[in-house]
Amino acid sequence: MTSSASQGEGGAFPPEREEPERLSPDDEATRREGEFLADALDMQRRRAEAMSRSTPGVCTNCRELCLPMAVFCDEDCRADHELRMQRRQRMGRL
Repeated sequence: MTSSASQGEGGAFPPEREEPERLSPDDEATRREGEFLADALDMQRRRAEAMSRSTPGVCTNCRELCLPMAVFCDEDCRADHELRMQRRQRMGRL
């Protein structure tokens, strides 16, 4: 014996609606893993694009001429450039 109100037919309760699919903990973990992987791949792609802008034989940091296949003239320039890139990454500018 059910009343029409409890069935959603013009009563006090709204009609039943389909709820969005709820993910199980395993499905949620799989979804988050995919998001994390996509973010990591995007970050790596941006890093690769930034490194491909350097010209062999010209220091990426100080723009001085260096060895023909080198992209930094010495370890100090490499360390300075890497420090600057880390700061930019932390600030979200890479």
